[in-house]
Amino acid sequence: MVGTTHFINALIQRQSLTRVCTLRLCGPATHSLRPMSNWPDDLKIQVDGLTALVSGGYFFDGSPIAPLDEEEIRSLVRQALTSDINSFCVCGVFSPCRPDQEERVAEIIREESSDAFITVSHEIAGLGLIERENVSILNACLRPLALRTMKALEKAIPDGIPVFLTQNNGTLLSIDQCIRFPVLTFASGSTNSMIGAAHLTGIQNGIVIDVGGTSTDIGVIVNGRPRHTHAKVYLVDDIRVNMSMPDVLSLPLGGGTVIHVDKETGSVCVGPDSVGYQLVTQALAFGGEIITGTDVALAAKLTSQIGHSTVQLPSFIVDQVIDHIKNTISRGIDRMKTNEEPIPVILCGGGSILVNPKQTFDGVTQMIRPPHYSVCNAVGAALCRVSATVESIVDLVPSSIDDGVQRKHEIDRLTLLVQQQCEQKGAHPNTIHLVDIEQVPLAYYPGGYKHRVFLTAIGQLDLFKLRGHHQQSGEQQLLPEVPLGKPQSSKPSKYMNMVNKQPTFDEHGFWIIDSIDIEYIAYGVGILGCGGGGEPYHTKLSCLEMLKNCNGVMRVISPFSLHPSLDLVASIGFMGAPTVSYEQLPSGMECLLAIGRVEEYLSRKVTAVFCGEIGGANGLRGLLVAASKQVPCVDCDNMGRAFPRLDQKLSFIRGQSVTPTCLCSVHGRTVLYTKETIGNAQQLEETLRKECTKMGLRGGLCLPPQTADEVQKYTVHHSLSLAWFLGKAKFSHHTNAIQAVAEAGNGRIIVSDGKVVGVERNTSSGFVRGHVIIDVEGRMLIIDFQNENLVARFEDKEVLASVPDLITLVEQDSGEPFSTETVKYGCRVSVLVLPAPEPMVTQEALKYVGPSAFGYDHCYIRPSYHVPVKSVWDMYYNKPSILSNTSLINDNSN
Repeated sequence: MVGTTHFINALIQRQSLTRVCTLRLCGPATHSLRPMSNWPDDLKIQVDGLTALVSGGYFFDGSPIAPLDEEEIRSLVRQALTSDINSFCVCGVFSPCRPDQEERVAEIIREESSDAFITVSHEIAGLGLIERENVSILNACLRPLALRTMKALEKAIPDGIPVFLTQNNGTLLSIDQCIRFPVLTFASGSTNSMIGAAHLTGIQNGIVIDVGGTSTDIGVIVNGRPRHTHAKVYLVDDIRVNMSMPDVLSLPLGGGTVIHVDKETGSVCVGPDSVGYQLVTQALAFGGEIITGTDVALAAKLTSQIGHSTVQLPSFIVDQVIDHIKNTISRGIDRMKTNEEPIPVILCGGGSILVNPKQTFDGVTQMIRPPHYSVCNAVGAALCRVSATVESIVDLVPSSIDDGVQRKHEIDRLTLLVQQQCEQKGAHPNTIHLVDIEQVPLAYYPGGYKHRVFLTAIGQLDLFKLRGHHQQSGEQQLLPEVPLGKPQSSKPSKYMNMVNKQPTFDEHGFWIIDSIDIEYIAYGVGILGCGGGGEPYHTKLSCLEMLKNCNGVMRVISPFSLHPSLDLVASIGFMGAPTVSYEQLPSGMECLLAIGRVEEYLSRKVTAVFCGEIGGANGLRGLLVAASKQVPCVDCDNMGRAFPRLDQKLSFIRGQSVTPTCLCSVHGRTVLYTKETIGNAQQLEETLRKECTKMGLRGGLCLPPQTADEVQKYTVHHSLSLAWFLGKAKFSHHTNAIQAVAEAGNGRIIVSDGKVVGVERNTSSGFVRGHVIIDVEGRMLIIDFQNENLVARFEDKEVLASVPDLITLVEQDSGEPFSTETVKYGCRVSVLVLPAPEPMVTQEALKYVGPSAFGYDHCYIRPSYHVPVKSVWDMYYNKPSILSNTSLINDNSN
């Protein structure tokens, strides 16, 4: 069993990477965000050989978005081969649920070239198109290097001895599998250490602290295996993937960490820089001149027999460093724990000599440094098992309907499937067992019980079976070598100063949006989503790509700057299930076509747009659509947050006509609703949900356009500004960021330190309903949700916050918002409450968005005073009023 960092190092150093032909099977869908969006330019140039978005892909229910065009595929494959591109990545929409199109494309590539390297995305990762595609392209660019490396490894091993490599999830890859999936080895090091630590101590549940030369990795073992995460994993260069990785907290502390001493003040700074592998020449213990963590450990008598020089340091240096190490480790332990119960901690790695196991740490029953602690990684590698995963979208009927018969049958079917796959990969059948199962309901599916189900099984390696397999495959000729390009050095990524950025205005008073503004707003709309509305990450990437690649600009205008009679403003957004939106990205034309259909009906052009709801992914959609249409985006929305239903928009609450409204599918099919067919907002909501389901749970929406007077009457003003202020507060405060965000939103923190101890979800009437249970100093706080968070209450029914106020859970350390779909057991959270906008707390509005509208019997208590939301113009624009004297449509050139 071998663990390696060879492939992740090649990626970091930009060495031995090959060009890739990327084929995305998507039909008209997903064109809003191309492959390798937001990749570093130097890496993209080196890897991107040929990229094409081609016919194909599936909807969530397995029906085709578009049929596969085999001649189109064959032509592109030949074009790539002619350009000496021999590594292919194939990624189809919803391929983890239905892989047959990807498999057919792989067959076509083999027909054209028997020695081509082929990566099909469904074999790499699960749902989440961009993330799965990212990791698949990275895998494809490493395939020739993997072949060359594995050939060399086989030659170095005596004949007849099976060789396996360890992968990220603590299980094994054969030589042949590593040639196909080198990306699966990226994070095997920390995983191996945790498995080895559990074996050497016999501790099955606890925390492992692996201290190396440069960094410290803190992870959790559950039943002897590392706790893993699939969400928001970043490999290198902020490239986000959705593969399973160990849930590890990495800290800049190791044996080679440099200790900086200010002789004048006597202050000491620990790191974050490190001498790394040069420890044996630069540290004091080896005759060098740099004080390192290892030198402090020697001076503190925590270890001996390292180096060949005696190390003596002043006590003020030793004391400050030892205190820093203890505080750093204590905070790391507390962050990774999932409950308040004391647990054991295992120290491993050569650098663990920095930690004194005899010290007392809060919440720790015992701290153990086992025999052979420095080689826990190797021990763990020898103990790795075989794994398999299955992901599918299926109906799971509530147990209340049939006593759980259908649900059990479906889960049993998927369990058998994942067990069979595990056995095929080399596990002994008698040792295979399920270690993880996730069931996430899909919203917006009326009358159905669709769930995304993800299962993982592991088993012990069947050496007898695999010895025969190894001997058999060893006789087969491996794929031929592919010429590799010359190594290229990595260019430093562009640095953006995110602190205290100020908005930019043009000569007409338009707020001109740049990439930092997008980062600010993206964070803010996540907070305003109240756990719903969909994650804004992909919409943010689309905005950044538009700013980077297009000549057009994103302009924002105040709602008070519209012309009273000439301007007409459209409210736009997407309707559908967030789970589907992660996989089936928009074409980029849906909202534009919906606007066009409404313009045609009215015989009048729209001169500006705004987002229908500021919370979640739709909060950035107005900027995208406005820039594409080359009109301004108005600083307002219809909710001031995210709500689950259309009839909870302020415009409909206050009596605006609900027509004309248009919904557009990814194929460009528009459905227009007029006063002859739709009479009220509730009817519109029900009709659109049914049509949205027919469109694959995803559609672009244009609601009835508004005049300038109607915008002022029917919208929540300055909601984009509020999102921007929230983001600015977060990025401008490295400490107390959550408090700064609360203050920026005129809100409060009702829980500063809580742990999620339970999450329950179910689907009812097309909504995801349930609650999150948070342990707050022994009291259980319950957050009820219906797509979005509704009420925060203690078990004794004491209500701390309620709709229409905004309730958002954020990650305790980073301040990043959790959605109701991603929050899970063990998350450490703070709970923010921001006041609802003034128009949403009137008696008229509370009938639709107050507690009673969601079935609660408590009354909403208005704040004693209301602080109006200021705009960026109020705070930063020092020129006269920018009231428009002409229609905005005539000013598109500015």
